[in-house]
Amino acid sequence: MQNRRASDYQDNANGVLVELSDEGLAVVDDDGRYLSVNPAGCSILGHDETTLLGSSSVFLGSGNSPQAGRSNEGSAWIGTSEVEFEIRRAPTATGRIRWAVRFCYADRAVKDRRKLAAFTRTASAVAYEDRLDVVLDKLAVEVRDTVDLATCAVVLVDEVSGALNHVGKAGLPDDYPERIEACRRLGAPLITVSAIDECRVVVAREWREQVLTDPRWAPVQEIARAGNWETYVVVPLIVREKAIGAVAGFFTEHHDPGLDDIRFMVAMADQAAIAVANAHMFAKLEIQAAREERRKLARDMHDSVTQALFSLSLRTKALELGVESGESVDVVEQLRQLHELVCGAQAEMRALIMHRRRAPLGEEGLIPSIRKHLAAIAAREGIELVVESNDEFHQFGEALEEDLFMVVGEAVHNVVKHAHATLATVRIILAPRQNGPSVCLSITDNGSGIAEGQSGHQSFGLVSMNERLKAHGGHLSVRSKPAADPEHGTTVCCIVPLTTPTHMASSDESGREQ
Repeated sequence: MQNRRASDYQDNANGVLVELSDEGLAVVDDDGRYLSVNPAGCSILGHDETTLLGSSSVFLGSGNSPQAGRSNEGSAWIGTSEVEFEIRRAPTATGRIRWAVRFCYADRAVKDRRKLAAFTRTASAVAYEDRLDVVLDKLAVEVRDTVDLATCAVVLVDEVSGALNHVGKAGLPDDYPERIEACRRLGAPLITVSAIDECRVVVAREWREQVLTDPRWAPVQEIARAGNWETYVVVPLIVREKAIGAVAGFFTEHHDPGLDDIRFMVAMADQAAIAVANAHMFAKLEIQAAREERRKLARDMHDSVTQALFSLSLRTKALELGVESGESVDVVEQLRQLHELVCGAQAEMRALIMHRRRAPLGEEGLIPSIRKHLAAIAAREGIELVVESNDEFHQFGEALEEDLFMVVGEAVHNVVKHAHATLATVRIILAPRQNGPSVCLSITDNGSGIAEGQSGHQSFGLVSMNERLKAHGGHLSVRSKPAADPEHGTTVCCIVPLTTPTHMASSDESGREQ
């Protein structure tokens, strides 16, 4: 059978891949002689294909065949270079034994392992390190050391000013970013900016010569003369199809970057992009968390301290009017009640500031705690407050019970403050529903109702109540009849399903019905 060379496969797709491969590929017969060798393999072996065909392979000598069905790995010396290889049996239609050999310089194999290790370390830092600057510094060092760069930097573009921020650096002088900005102001064509604007990899050879002959690069010419920097490679950082920065580095004068080096930089740039995107996401989450914390603090203050202060203002005004009118007033008792209100407000404020707000519920449970709380309000404000429930010992979970308690407190506070009512009834029942049991809470008063022009207005208290219920998948509605209606008064109705997860909470705003 006539030997076929790799060049005989130029019209075959697999043959083209063999020709283009940057690894050595060869086919060897069972006697250990070359049948074909691709161009990369010829380069490693140091001979052209015509010379190699029919000659003995350094990987597989006569009588030294691997066992069938297995692959052999090893290394061999070619001149002064160590070459790593892998041999596998290649089946043929004629039944003859053929062996496929893949081989490359050992230093390249070592570099591949170094790149994999560097990539793994960087991925771990991206996943577990909290500080972005630490992650990007580590990444810059890994890239520099792995592909033998003289310097490496991770550059981010400031979204407001457009300035280049060198967030991660390895091998660069501390004042290099300031020098680059000075060059930019002088009109120097920054390759980094071009790569970012065009979202493409840029390889700029003979960089030093260009810098030393262009006065616009004067701020960095001193560094260029002292450093052995020659080829500059820039790989953009892409986040959601937008370039937000770049990984950039200088290769030394005698190191021309290969495709593998650039591919590695691209892979590491992807890691940098992930780190930056994660940092931005976490920053947004922190802002959202801070806003939510402020809203919660405002809500808790409204549901506790604000109510206490309102009661305090009513009591002081009543005392003032009583004294001015000459009525018989038990001043000592009134002052004692005012003192209790002030101490309670101080305690609430101190607990909120220290994020240690005490639970409003006692050991007796939700319904008894509501009865006790409303009894104190009724005695203080001169209003009849009734609590009704189909079970005195309902248990709904600590978080839900606390929020239900606060909703009742806010609703009753609104009755006292706005309704001019003489009676309010609180009903709490556990009701079977089609989609599972629900807590049904209602607060009904016989007050003046909500005026027609205010029917669409939502106070902070109603918003607070609705947010507490939504956290448990519930919703709130308000039905009100104005004073002119014989059935005047207002009913606040709350329904919370006990089987709906918190994250499935309804997004509907509290509704009003006239």
